[in-house]
Amino acid sequence: MSPSPLTGGDRAPRHYLLVPPEATPNGPLHLGHIGGPFLTSDMIARHLRVRGDLPLVITGSDVYESYVAVRAHAEGRTPGEVADFYGRRIRSDLAALDIGVDAFVVPDREPWRGMFEAEVRACLDRLAAVGATLTRTERVPYCSASGRWTVGGWLLGRCPDCGADVASYFCEKCGAHFLPQSVVEPRPLLDEGPLTWREISSVFLRTPEPDVLDAVLAELDVAARHRRTVARFLARDDRTVRLSAPQEWGVPLPPPEPGVPHALFPYAGVFMFARLAGAVHGRLSGTGVNAFDPDSGVTTITTLGVDNVIPTLVSIVGTSLLHGGMKPYDRCLINHFYELEGRKFSTSSRHAVWAADVAASPAVSVDAVRYFLAGADLQRAPASFGTAEFLAVADSTLARGLGGRIEAAFRRLPEGPPGAPPATLVERLGALLDEQSAALDTTRVSTRRAVASLDRWGADTALSRTARDGAYWWLKGLSLLCFPVMPALAERIWQALGGTGEPRASAFLAATPPLTPRPGLRAFPRVTAAGLDPCLPGSLRVGADR
Repeated sequence: MSPSPLTGGDRAPRHYLLVPPEATPNGPLHLGHIGGPFLTSDMIARHLRVRGDLPLVITGSDVYESYVAVRAHAEGRTPGEVADFYGRRIRSDLAALDIGVDAFVVPDREPWRGMFEAEVRACLDRLAAVGATLTRTERVPYCSASGRWTVGGWLLGRCPDCGADVASYFCEKCGAHFLPQSVVEPRPLLDEGPLTWREISSVFLRTPEPDVLDAVLAELDVAARHRRTVARFLARDDRTVRLSAPQEWGVPLPPPEPGVPHALFPYAGVFMFARLAGAVHGRLSGTGVNAFDPDSGVTTITTLGVDNVIPTLVSIVGTSLLHGGMKPYDRCLINHFYELEGRKFSTSSRHAVWAADVAASPAVSVDAVRYFLAGADLQRAPASFGTAEFLAVADSTLARGLGGRIEAAFRRLPEGPPGAPPATLVERLGALLDEQSAALDTTRVSTRRAVASLDRWGADTALSRTARDGAYWWLKGLSLLCFPVMPALAERIWQALGGTGEPRASAFLAATPPLTPRPGLRAFPRVTAAGLDPCLPGSLRVGADR
């Protein structure tokens, strides 16, 4: 058994690199974005820090996505201006929901641009040298009236696998990725004139043999349903994945033919982005090596939604097997989509709860929103943010339940340094911290199980009365279990008890005296439907005709 982080031990801190997906800077973030990969990576990193390990979270802005160019067209701005504007909003939105990021990489801005483009060149040269790249022809829709290659976000239609409505190269419903010529009933996003199909040359990557890649994915404990998605993709496109696309906005590549723009395909660029994140980790952590070096000693983790299964499992994991000097991610943590009242979050139809609105609301606690989102089991199935359910949890479970117990415990705090905690309390806390590790430091993460460990401690009022100073030790233990889920509350409790900085298991047994005079601590505001209303889309507000 590993030594308890509460009582110490000789285990050296471990380095971790967590890479949630690069957000597309074509709009602000909503709770559908936050509730999956971003919250998961943040909870993992916070628990690891509580335990004494050394995680870094590195993400960035997917500036070269075609949807950035689409938004730029709609707003009458350049793609670079749009990417910069919404990239700043994304960073602000992550901070507003207490999603910690140690480095935010923006590939079209220095100092990142030169580093990213150098990584692109080095990777493409290395892959070409081992015979892993090829040029082949494909049929692509083109609009003569506008001079636009109608690919990426400019192309609409239906999925060739499941028949769902799609835009761009992939299906959000089943996770399939495909060529433009495979789209069923293709049509342009804009009414710019008729489409014609032209045959052009594009660069593709020849992936490893399907059974070789599948064996690696099995070792990574990727669920069978996601491995089947990969197998279907490889079978359809003859074991290839796109490296270039006919678009002007992006990292330019040598064109295979004159007159056709060619840029690095964003879903291929995620491989180079991962390599860059690994190098940034080496610099920030002090290890001095790329986290993806085979002998780096760094545990690398990516969190992603089901729509990024192919870019991650094929473009990153598959390419790493061809690269020769890079290990794949140690863990690929995949979650289903978070919905709003049973419908997909939608920026275009304004069916969303925006992160900035939640953070700005005096009536809604960010901690309560994080708690509610983390309680979903997105790793197993889709979930929905229901306003009635959220109000019930915020009021009954948090404000009147856990919040009432916290406030009562604060009233029973000692005047000076507390006595030593009972052994039974320390043992119980250690067991629940181990439960959180089993839920978060694993190949099959469950944010719901991490919340359940917090809930069990929070509901055990007997623990706070096991000794004269039981309330102190119960609150201090609560801050450790609470920190991954509700970090602002956890820090307030920890610091009110005389601790400094973030909660740390190694400092739990330090009998720091509570602050005097006692800071007022109202754990959670009482949330009403009227208070939540300003954060909701108009169709979901009180009195709206649904």
